[in-house]
Amino acid sequence: MDNQNEQIEQNEQNDGGSENKKPVVKKPNKFLKFVLKLFIVLAVIFAAWTAFSMIGRVDAAYVIPDSASIRISISNPVSLLDGIINHETFNEVSSVPALAAAMPFLTMLHENDILDNGLLRMAARGNVELALLFETALSEEEDGFFIAAWDLGLLSPLLRILPAISNLANIPNLYYVQAGNNSRFEFRMEDRTLYIGPHRNLLFITDKARVFESRSAIHSGREAAFSSIKPSSYDAAFMISNEYVSELFGNQDSGIAAIIENIEFDSRVEAGISIYPKKIDMHISVPMSSNQSSLSRILGQRSQVPGMAERIPADAQYATVLSAGTLDELYQTALVFKTDLDAALRTAETSSRLLLGLSLNDLLFSWTGNEFAAFGLEGRPHPVYAIQIADERKRREVFDRAFRSIVLNENIRLNLDGTRIPRIEVPEFLQALLRHWDINIPSPYYLIQSDFMLVSESAEALLSASRSMQRNDVLPRTEAWRNIAGRRSTASSLSLYYSLDLSIPFFLRNNTALSGFMSLYRQGYARIAFNRGVTDIFLSLVPGSGNGVNLVSGYPLVVGNRPSNQVFGYGRGENGRIFFTSGGNAVSLNMSDNTMKELSGLGTHWIIPAEDAGNSAWIVTDRGRVTLVNADMEIADGFPLVLGLRLSSPPAAYNGKLYLCDEDGRIYTIEENGNRGTWETRFIAAVRSPPSFLTISSRRESTSYAAVYPKSFIGEIWLLDLNGNAVPNWPAPIAVEDVEDDEESDGSFAFGSAGSGIGFGSPHLFAHNNEVRVAFINQAGQLFIYNANAESIEPFPINLNGVFYNQPVFDGEYLWLVSMEGTFFRVGLDGEVLCQNIPGFSVKEEGYITVFDSDGDKIPEVYFTGEGNALYAFTRNFRSLEGFPLPLWGRPHFVPAQGRANAEIFGMGMSMRLYRYQFR
Repeated sequence: MDNQNEQIEQNEQNDGGSENKKPVVKKPNKFLKFVLKLFIVLAVIFAAWTAFSMIGRVDAAYVIPDSASIRISISNPVSLLDGIINHETFNEVSSVPALAAAMPFLTMLHENDILDNGLLRMAARGNVELALLFETALSEEEDGFFIAAWDLGLLSPLLRILPAISNLANIPNLYYVQAGNNSRFEFRMEDRTLYIGPHRNLLFITDKARVFESRSAIHSGREAAFSSIKPSSYDAAFMISNEYVSELFGNQDSGIAAIIENIEFDSRVEAGISIYPKKIDMHISVPMSSNQSSLSRILGQRSQVPGMAERIPADAQYATVLSAGTLDELYQTALVFKTDLDAALRTAETSSRLLLGLSLNDLLFSWTGNEFAAFGLEGRPHPVYAIQIADERKRREVFDRAFRSIVLNENIRLNLDGTRIPRIEVPEFLQALLRHWDINIPSPYYLIQSDFMLVSESAEALLSASRSMQRNDVLPRTEAWRNIAGRRSTASSLSLYYSLDLSIPFFLRNNTALSGFMSLYRQGYARIAFNRGVTDIFLSLVPGSGNGVNLVSGYPLVVGNRPSNQVFGYGRGENGRIFFTSGGNAVSLNMSDNTMKELSGLGTHWIIPAEDAGNSAWIVTDRGRVTLVNADMEIADGFPLVLGLRLSSPPAAYNGKLYLCDEDGRIYTIEENGNRGTWETRFIAAVRSPPSFLTISSRRESTSYAAVYPKSFIGEIWLLDLNGNAVPNWPAPIAVEDVEDDEESDGSFAFGSAGSGIGFGSPHLFAHNNEVRVAFINQAGQLFIYNANAESIEPFPINLNGVFYNQPVFDGEYLWLVSMEGTFFRVGLDGEVLCQNIPGFSVKEEGYITVFDSDGDKIPEVYFTGEGNALYAFTRNFRSLEGFPLPLWGRPHFVPAQGRANAEIFGMGMSMRLYRYQFR
């Protein structure tokens, strides 16, 4: 028992001893000791390197003279380069002439992954400052010079061993010149030399040796700091001296130049630009004042957020909101730039008192506020105007007095979808009188929407806008708007949301470097805000979407003396040819390599493809000499044929035959084997336009038709077979005396005038429900559609406003026409008419209109040219295609898409060069 107790005590003592026993600590192995020492050494080296790089450190802006005309600050060059090469429109931007010098370098970065190198990205992060100077104390040379300074930051100690590093790389045209403290690299080009060398922590670059040698004494000690623009918030920031602001802005538009003449810049203009993959943002800050009291009041105000900016309908395609002042204040400001406006206003004042019994102040100024807007809705050709109502009681009083006059009526008969929409009308007796002087006063509809009056020539557009505002279905709620304008409402006195598909803002109408760059972006949002003497201009640009075009590399081509504006062609690739005339020569151009073949000594002539005759073309002189040639302009056996004709119109080719219209009223045919024929029908007047043709096929048979218009005062059109036999019941008239007015007309077209039997061009043949239709519009605007039995299709004829020199075209659903005055019409087969006026556009006999499906969606677009150097293109909804108008005139040639090859356009410009565009 005792032994057992002793054993227990001994065990307890052993347990207690274990509790007091110290743990064993293992010593670190040699590898961990090495890592720890290496870390300490590297930390000391890094700290020493950092301290050494900070000695004598200066900002890059330190070496930029205060007198710099233009200063550019780039806080992170890597970020800027990333933005440029990853920008969606990089390829299009590369075509801007102002960027030509930098494009080889940018293209190199775009095509490889050099910017993904981590070491390079770290080395290139430092701030870069650039400046352009013209007249400074350092240089009196007129051509000026530039300075660049790059802060290498922590890598600046490497500047001391730069010559040794450069020996390892063989860079062409780069030389190292030893000159003591002015030792430097010289990069020698044909027209200038760049001087490159260290200055403290900066890499200093200039194109003047004298400036490089004086780099330590350039700065005066005062840094021209940015005040409104924070450079670190942008990819690049700019500061522009007052002397060059007028030239930079004034060249964009005559209106801007007039403004600049009446303002003073109180300090330098600052700007910032940020580049994103699908967007560019710009901010320009301009401190300005004026000694003109009315303009000074506008500049000195503080802009607020306009109420109308938050009510623009979501389907608006363009919008302008002006909130800089009341109508009277805007008028007083406008007098500064247009002194003749006062006389016009006095005339308006006299007329208003005489006709309405109201002063201009009562009529307009007394009830309107300080917000005005105009916007266009998708698929609606007529814009909607919005006027803020400051005094609704006064507006009702003014309208009541105006409608009691003999000059204005209020028509409240229209009830559209349950909403009564009033219309302001000029009485018919007054309209008839004004038409004698070619004056057409519109009769707009109007609606009161809260504290705004909406006005439009289209009741449908007006109702659509009003209901969008009521539902709060507005533009600021759309993702497209938030992308381009930001997600917050901002103050502005003028905002402009535009799409180049529909409208061209004033600052893009002139051909300048800046406008050329900005026109690459299809959509934009511009905003001008005043802040007590500082004017801030914000601009956002996005590439947009749609059927844009690119100019094919190598074009435009110089194609000889006096080329024709009529371009024909067939095929594509090696077998594709383009035909046109150039002086007395007929020219064939190979699409694949742009080689040209010519046949000379022809005099006045035409050249057109020979349909169904292989790769051939017809060449026809005005005296009736006919030549059939192949793609290389080699003459076929048996040609030329001398017919002794006096052609009354250009030739036409169809189904392997050539059709020639003679002054004797006959039409002659030539086959590719030389056989000749004459149409059975002889017309009493010469045919001034070539016949138009159509073949309608069914399971059992195919029927071909031809249509002609012998131009005379009799006013008849003919439908015939291809042998020239008239179809029964033809000809049909192209003039009627009485056409009933349509009470539902929205004012975009009018009826009632007697038609003229004179027209231009050939009837347009088209198929509807596999039946032939013949459309023709006479010069006075009466549009006819006949069936095969010469019966008029209801509700035709209708009368369109305008003078017409071009026949309509059919796109499968609508007829399209363009009037001499530049109004673009869409006419449905049910008689519905929509139209849109194109400012500055006119068209006569040189014009051309056609339809072509450019994007393969089976819905063709409409293309037309007029008197000027512009090819327009619109969708069925009156939306301009992206990239149009193009600098072409006359008749272009369209190449359909094939496989992976996109559709193309060939056309002649007034510059006497051949252009070639490819759809994206």
